[in-house]
Amino acid sequence: GVILLPITILGMFLGGFLIKKFKLHITEMTKFACITFIVAYLLNLLYFTCSCEVLQVAGLTAPYSGLKHLSYPKNSFMASCNADCSCKLDQWDPVCGDNGITYMTACFAGCKSSTGMGKNMVFHNCSCVEGQVHGLGNSTAVLGQCQRESCTKAFPYFLALQAACAFILALGGTPTYMIMFRSVSPDLKSFAVGIETLGGRVLGGLPAPIYFGALIDETCLKWGTKNCGGSGSCRVYDTKAFRNVYLGLIAGLRAGCCLLYIVLSVLIMKRFK
Repeated sequence: GVILLPITILGMFLGGFLIKKFKLHITEMTKFACITFIVAYLLNLLYFTCSCEVLQVAGLTAPYSGLKHLSYPKNSFMASCNADCSCKLDQWDPVCGDNGITYMTACFAGCKSSTGMGKNMVFHNCSCVEGQVHGLGNSTAVLGQCQRESCTKAFPYFLALQAACAFILALGGTPTYMIMFRSVSPDLKSFAVGIETLGGRVLGGLPAPIYFGALIDETCLKWGTKNCGGSGSCRVYDTKAFRNVYLGLIAGLRAGCCLLYIVLSVLIMKRFK
């Protein structure tokens, strides 16, 4: 928000300035709006190059290496290294082992003791971590999920791409509204604004959270559990599936918008030729 809000405001003001500076005709504004949207759409496809690996969680997205699983592969959180720990499957308090693998809790990591308090707590003698890091006699784990280097490296490029897309979309936003004002008769301008707002809410604002949320939920690998026993929030997503579903849906919707922009351009040029 700190980055995109000023860039969006700048793009909107610059779009209005260009219209006034060059005294663009409605056909020229239509071309301008269409080109900016198509360019933003093509830049939006570059989001697919921004990758972030799936969080490596033992028993979920990463195996207990060299250890015999004691449960079905679908719920393989239990292994020989934590079989005597009586771990609860509905708990989620992740720890990061010194092998770079995240465990649901210190119990699932097979940790026997701990030192420190709060965020600085360190768990020691973790038998499940020992099974993956050979030669270490005292494997440890710390509170929190393990960091993913590819996410940290890709994030600045993601922000730069997002800023560029937001700026170009905002640049064409003002011409789009001006097209609406200039293409309808003066007595219908207020009605046109109302219809445009209604269409945006009905087609986008209201149903979008439903179908976006449903698709995102399909990429969840581990659901949390509420105190009353119901399903809680998602703990771990399949980030690659999340990316493909989320960006793919956006790309599909914007492809339809590109076609509508082209149709609009053709109609405007025929009418105001």
